[in-house]
Amino acid sequence: MKKNILTLSLSLLGLVTAQAAEFRIWTSLKGTNVEAQFVKMTDKEVVLTTKAPKEIRLKPTDLSLADRQYLVEYADADKDIVLQGKLNVPEKEIKLPNDFLRELEQTMTFGTDSEAIYNLWETEHFIFAAQGRIRVKGIAETAEACWHGMAFQHYEFRENWGKQKYLVVIPESSESYTALKPYQVKRLKDMGEEKYAVHVENTWDQVGSTRILVPKDQVKPLNLMEMGLVFHTRDDKDFRDDFVPFQTHCLASAMYNFQIGGISQVSGKGYFALSTGHAYYKEILLTGKTETNMLSAETDGEISSKSGFKDGRSWARTLSSLVRKNKVTPKLDDMLQLDVTQLDPEKLVLMYSFSAYMQSTPKRIAAYSKLTRRIHTSNQIPDPSEMARIFGFETVEAFQKDWAEFIMSKDFR
Repeated sequence: MKKNILTLSLSLLGLVTAQAAEFRIWTSLKGTNVEAQFVKMTDKEVVLTTKAPKEIRLKPTDLSLADRQYLVEYADADKDIVLQGKLNVPEKEIKLPNDFLRELEQTMTFGTDSEAIYNLWETEHFIFAAQGRIRVKGIAETAEACWHGMAFQHYEFRENWGKQKYLVVIPESSESYTALKPYQVKRLKDMGEEKYAVHVENTWDQVGSTRILVPKDQVKPLNLMEMGLVFHTRDDKDFRDDFVPFQTHCLASAMYNFQIGGISQVSGKGYFALSTGHAYYKEILLTGKTETNMLSAETDGEISSKSGFKDGRSWARTLSSLVRKNKVTPKLDDMLQLDVTQLDPEKLVLMYSFSAYMQSTPKRIAAYSKLTRRIHTSNQIPDPSEMARIFGFETVEAFQKDWAEFIMSKDFR
C-alpha cells in the first residue's frame, strides 16, 4: 500500500515538473510576449529560457497574474506572488505595434445580398469585416486590449482561445445591418434552431449588437471561430475611436463569455448576473461611463429598455448610499437568480458592484480567475457556498459582508 502511494506521489510530481518545464507564452503588463520554458524561481526572480536558447530573468511582478497563477500551480511557487505589485489595468497598459492591423485581399459575403459584402482586416486574435467609411483601427485596438486584459488576469484564457480568430462584423449603416437578418435567420433554421430563429427575426432590428454565425466557407480559410459579433451601426462616426463605451461592453462580454464556456454550455442560474456585471464593470473601468441599455424581451414584440443610473458615473456613489442606509442589501443567491426580465437599476448596479469587488485586488482577481475556470470546466455556476469558499470565506454571510463593506468603501468607484 505504501509503495502504491509513493508511486502515485512520484507520478504526480513528474506531471507537475513536466508541465512546469513546457514551452509556453509568458506575458508582460505591456503585452510583450515570449515563448519560453520555466527553469527556476528564486526569492527575487523567475528564470526562463527560450528555444534559442537564451536565458531571461524577470521579477515576478513583471509577469501577468495568469503567469503567476501558473507558477503557483505548476512550479510550487509561493501563493503570495499573485499578491505582489500594484493593481494595474492591463487593457490600458498594452503597447500594440504599429503594424498590429492589416487589410486582407479577400472579402466576406453573408448570403446573396449585395449589401452583405465586406472588406476584411485582421489582428493577432480577430478578423474585422467592415463596409464603406467604417474605420476599424479604433475598435481593433479595443478588442486586442480587452483580449490582453483577459489573458493577463485569467490563467488558461490564452490556451483556450488557441490560434483561432474571432469575427467582428461592422455594417456601414442600419440598412446594411438589417440586410444581414435573412442570412442569420436562414442559418439558424438550417441548423434546426427554429425557435431561436424566430426570436432573432423579431428582435434583430432593435438590438445594438448580437451574435452572428460565420459563413461556413470562411471558417477554415480564415481560421475563425464559428460564432462572431455584429454591431448595429447607426452612425459610422461611432467607430472612429478606441474604447467607445458600448463597443467595449460588447467585446468584454464576448471574451468573458468565451472564457466561461458560453451561454449554450453553462447551465443553472448565475450566468446572466456574472456576465452582465463583468461587461458593465469593464465598460465603466475602461471608458469612464456606460452607454449600454439592457434589453428585456419577455415576449416577442414587447421589448423594454432598462439601464442603470444614466451614464454610470454615479453608480458607485448611489449604491454605496443605499447600502449604508440598509435600503439595498447585497445577497449573492438573490443576485444569481436574476434574469433580464427582472432588472431594475439597483439590481443592475449590484451586478456591476459584484464584478468590481471580485476584481478589486490581486487576491480577489486570482479567486475570480479560479471561479471562471471552475465554470469553464464544469459547465455550471457554483452555488453560493462554493463561490464563497473559492474567495476564502467559510460562509456565504461572511462573503456577503465583505462585498457590502467594499461597496461602502472608497475603493468602489
